[in-house]
Amino acid sequence: MKYLTWIVKCITNLTKWISFIMLIILVPLVTFFSISRSFGVPVLGDIELVQFSMVVLIMGSLAYTEATNSHISIGLLVDKFPAKVQIVLDFIAQFCTIVFAFIVCWAFTTKINLTQMSDMLNISFVPFKIFLVICFIAWALEALLKFIGIVTNYRTAEKSE
Repeated sequence: MKYLTWIVKCITNLTKWISFIMLIILVPLVTFFSISRSFGVPVLGDIELVQFSMVVLIMGSLAYTEATNSHISIGLLVDKFPAKVQIVLDFIAQFCTIVFAFIVCWAFTTKINLTQMSDMLNISFVPFKIFLVICFIAWALEALLKFIGIVTNYRTAEKSE
């Protein structure tokens, strides 16, 4: 289990740092693109570059937000349920996250088109799709670690009663 946790944390840290670096690059780029556009000298392909950067930024942060439990959640109803019901709902939510992430990975790997390019700059989509698959696998693995933790907590709660 420690080995699995270590591997997942390494993948999550890799995607997190790629996302952070992309954010650092994206801020001055968008500023430059906005200023140049306001002076009437737009940069050719600026929208495509920002779109690709946003894909890297968002997908790279999925596993990190799962690991830090930073996803948006609404606990208004769930917090009023008994502890066992909350555990069951967490169990179902993590299971659905794992299934969803692996379905996305499967869809992207089976439907990958190696010749697909962007319209303006002819940037290949392949590296971005591969990165997307890696990020969704990392998200699924982080959810799996939480899933295992929920099952362990449920078993401990059962034994204590």
